[in-house]
Amino acid sequence: MIALAGSSCSSSKIVRIHPEKIISTNFIGNGVQWSAYPHADAPDAEWGAIMTDQKWQRVSQRLDYMKPKLVRVMDQANWRYLKGFDEKGDPILDFDCPEIKSLQKLLDYCQKNDITVLFGEWGCPFPLTKTETGIAGHFKGANDPVWIGIIVKYLDNLINVKGYTCLKHYILINEPNGDWASTMGNWDEWSEGAKMLNKALIAANLSDKISIAGPDVVAEYDNPVSKYTGIGWVTESASQLNDIIGVYDIHAYTTYDKVRSGNFTKIYSGIAQSARKANKPIVFGEIGFEKMTDENQKRVKTDPHASEDSQMSVYDFDYGIDMSDAAIQIMNSGYSGSAAWDLDDAMHTLGDKGDKSKLKRWGFWNSLGTEICNNPADENIRPWFYSWSLMCRYFPAGTTVIESDSTGIEGLRLVAGTKGDDMTFAVVNNSAVNQKIDLKIPGTTSLKPFKKYIYSENIRPVDKDNFPVPLQKDISMKSAKGISIEIPAKSFLLYTTLDF
Repeated sequence: MIALAGSSCSSSKIVRIHPEKIISTNFIGNGVQWSAYPHADAPDAEWGAIMTDQKWQRVSQRLDYMKPKLVRVMDQANWRYLKGFDEKGDPILDFDCPEIKSLQKLLDYCQKNDITVLFGEWGCPFPLTKTETGIAGHFKGANDPVWIGIIVKYLDNLINVKGYTCLKHYILINEPNGDWASTMGNWDEWSEGAKMLNKALIAANLSDKISIAGPDVVAEYDNPVSKYTGIGWVTESASQLNDIIGVYDIHAYTTYDKVRSGNFTKIYSGIAQSARKANKPIVFGEIGFEKMTDENQKRVKTDPHASEDSQMSVYDFDYGIDMSDAAIQIMNSGYSGSAAWDLDDAMHTLGDKGDKSKLKRWGFWNSLGTEICNNPADENIRPWFYSWSLMCRYFPAGTTVIESDSTGIEGLRLVAGTKGDDMTFAVVNNSAVNQKIDLKIPGTTSLKPFKKYIYSENIRPVDKDNFPVPLQKDISMKSAKGISIEIPAKSFLLYTTLDF
């Protein structure tokens, strides 16, 4: 029996994992949103080239532990390669400028580590700072053939010239159903642009190397001026555009109540059905929690460097429980992965104008805590890295996600997966009550020894780099007998036979 000293639990409930019952076989992996530090990527950036090689190396070291297999990289043409327009009004492109060199550090990491990259543009180019003049008005929108043309030239350079085969899917517009998007919720503009992009990729012999990801919408947001609801954008994409979409992609900034109650599964398993019926994978390109609560905004006001677009709970232990709970429900609902928003506070500011007092605080750390906040401690790893990194590391690409019994216990959820002869299962107890289950795996005759990780308020072992280490190793699980597991209130456990 595996028990935790001092815990008090009621009688156990039998919970079975069923390797023969498959939820999904096209699992891409869990991961993160990662941007190439647009305020700190070049000598003439707002903050200068302060994202040094040493800073990049530390980010890489931390990602080496996390092992994300899905990375969403969004950018803006006029942040990187679109340098203006000549006297004829034609775009001036530079694919070897300092800003591109910075992006290549990110892409080099993804290429080396066989990471699937969702790549794309925040929106049709428009001025974001006072220095970006001469760009407004040159493109009419997502369906502008000139913009589509420079996108394809850019992709040709990155994929065919520079060899970034990690670029698998392209996002034309971030959250195109939003009233904040460059499309402002215009379905016809976005869908026409997606069709134009697909034709252009075919003409450039790129369509077999990169496909379109869409619709990339906030599924629970309904824009009153849009032709369709948020969910409607997903179903209509599957109905009208399935032949050009390679992977379906949605976003959620959900409420804590939905996740903790399990209602998140009820909502998002239904949304996934459109993609699954079309025989295409579907992922969360962004996943996080609501930011506009009174409590969160009060905390924002106490931080001289936080913008209203911040999630201050990233500093709290509980955020690691809620995010791992969301990931478990996402995987059990048939999604092929999820990317947490986001990796690093140093990546974005409100409106991306470079205001050091308006950081988007959502990250696992702030790489530039010293330089822009005069706070070296802000560069340290935050608690939620622990559970999210385990959900990335031990559910690798190619995992077969399998069914398990509902625990029937409030706040207690489990997800399991296999890869070859290895197995991983994760359990979250998102309640205030200690729980206990007897876990069995029918039909399995032999399993490698498991190692066990725990993320709880008082127990979460780490090494010298603050990376998770197992609480226990060499756990034998006989399929007939199984094991008894005690799950403390507000805790996350992960068992795996995988060994890196």
